[in-house]
Amino acid sequence: MKKLFKSTTYHKRFEPKVNEFVNTGFYIRFDIDKLSGLSSTLFKVNRLGVFSFYNKDHGYRDGKELRAWALDQLEKANVNDIGKIELQTFPRVLGYVFNPVSFWFCYRGDEVVAVINEVNNTFGETHTYIVKKGNSELPKEFHVSPFLDVKGRYEFKYLGSSVHINYYDHGQLVLNTSISGHEIKWSDKSFLSLFALHPFYTLSIVMHIHYQALRLYMKGIKFFTLPVKSNKDTTYE
Repeated sequence: MKKLFKSTTYHKRFEPKVNEFVNTGFYIRFDIDKLSGLSSTLFKVNRLGVFSFYNKDHGYRDGKELRAWALDQLEKANVNDIGKIELQTFPRVLGYVFNPVSFWFCYRGDEVVAVINEVNNTFGETHTYIVKKGNSELPKEFHVSPFLDVKGRYEFKYLGSSVHINYYDHGQLVLNTSISGHEIKWSDKSFLSLFALHPFYTLSIVMHIHYQALRLYMKGIKFFTLPVKSNKDTTYE
């Protein structure tokens, strides 16, 4: 199973001042046990291509197979008997990538029973939030934005090809984010079309993050310096 999506990312901050934006782009979703099936003329696996996917961009970041890391994470949260695992993420473009968040959909039979949300910040740090079936809320325990303190809770919703993450502080909705996708054919023709639209995709993601940070700063939003990262790298309940 491999899928390619055109995407729309939505972000709206409500407190203490409103800040809203929409971005377009793309992402991929595939069975992590079938990596070799992703390869084509324009898309490469663990080697340089116009588009590519590298094992070392995820999990233990050592290039080894991904399932072992995913099962280790799930074991911490007492999730077992997992079969298929699908990873939804951004690929590299011209060898570069930055993934603010990737989603690992973990199946038992035909049912998704857990999602590993693999979160990265622009300071090179990583944290995972494991959402189990029947529990969509988790405490915020990782510094992502310098304009949000490490407190409050996240609410995760997975609706088809869309993911919605809301952030609450003292019961008040502070931030609403989502990424939704429209599936297109996985083909070199589709990838070529995407490259024409987004030739510097990774750079544009990073630049947009910093542009929005500047907007928040200019609006006088309180700035939180990077805290010392705790030894805890996984959040679950």
